[in-house]
Amino acid sequence: MNEWRESRWIRRHAIAAPFGIFAATVLLVARSGQWSGWESLESAATLVDLGAVLYAMVAVLVERGTNMIFWALEQRKKRQEESAAKARASLIAEMLVEGIPQTKQELEQWAKDKGIPVEGKTPD
Repeated sequence: MNEWRESRWIRRHAIAAPFGIFAATVLLVARSGQWSGWESLESAATLVDLGAVLYAMVAVLVERGTNMIFWALEQRKKRQEESAAKARASLIAEMLVEGIPQTKQELEQWAKDKGIPVEGKTPD
């Protein structure tokens, strides 16, 4: 999924940039107190460069921030999988040391003694 987002980065920003720059420029003109509708275009034209810089800064923060979130989620998933694998390995080692339960009842009792929930167990 990350490759898909990266491959569409330029297209997304080429489409969004004019609108983002316009919004940033209008915001700058409005904050300066010079906005009076379409008559303010001349004063807005002096702030377009700054509007472009502000839009680019926001776009980079959003794009990189989104990538960082997905990276962090992938790392979390990897850690959870590693933890589950270690727990399974530990459980198998413990079963080999103590002896593998031979019947379903022995397995359920062994799991109950260890505090391990048994999936799919129906009430007696």
